[in-house]
Amino acid sequence: MLRFDPNLRWLFTELPMAERYAAAAAVGFRGVEVAFPYETPARELASRLTDLDLTLVQVLSPFDWDAGERGLAALPGREAAFRDSIERALAYAIEVGRPMVHVMPGNITPDLDRDACKARFVEHIGWAADQAAQAGITLILEPCAKARFPLFMYHRIEEGLDVIRQAGRDNIKLCFDTFHVQTEEGSIADRLKAAWPHVGHIQVGDVPGRHEPGTGEIRFPFLFDLIESLGWDRWIGCEYSPSARTQDTLGWAAGYGVGPLSGGSGAPGASDTSGAR
Repeated sequence: MLRFDPNLRWLFTELPMAERYAAAAAVGFRGVEVAFPYETPARELASRLTDLDLTLVQVLSPFDWDAGERGLAALPGREAAFRDSIERALAYAIEVGRPMVHVMPGNITPDLDRDACKARFVEHIGWAADQAAQAGITLILEPCAKARFPLFMYHRIEEGLDVIRQAGRDNIKLCFDTFHVQTEEGSIADRLKAAWPHVGHIQVGDVPGRHEPGTGEIRFPFLFDLIESLGWDRWIGCEYSPSARTQDTLGWAAGYGVGPLSGGSGAPGASDTSGAR
């Protein structure tokens, strides 16, 4: 059976961040992903995950999202900051169960040479993968739709695969996000099958609106059957904005052991969103 994990930057935002882990566990999730968990000491987070029987699936290597950054790996003059971000992410990941580390290339502004930035990205992601391999950690790369990230290094699945092939490390994998693929390219099933040997993570979000499965145009029952038929045995991340209170929008997941309709006890409600990222 497919296994789903919520991205806690997107789901359970009715609650402060520290409470979202328990909320996820309460409705049956056994994994979570968190973009920037670094404000919580690694030992504290590891203890919380153990107590709740949760697996941390992936994190982002740190950078200043709130300042508009979208990664560092392809940017000239940011080499030291990039190396520091990888070292920090890997040190943290080792203590919290060795989740995958998502490395973002950054925004390529008009004053930058895109080809030179891509070459820098390939070199830097190769170096980062070598560091990660020593700890048994996988890196993931995710092309993002131009409509959401207009200046991003890459937007299409084939662009991400090209970086992976050029870097040539077994522990660099593709994150296949249905929202970004459908928004940018469409033909999700064919693109997933073509990319399959390099896929290390899958994330779901519907189009339009980036809400939960079943709210838009993507035929998720068909897609989930396809993913199962291809032998997927890893996590599928829920990276979408719930159309209502999170636990009230999980009907689509009831058949996978998640949500009140599947027998989960539900999560406590709260109006405080001070912990939201």
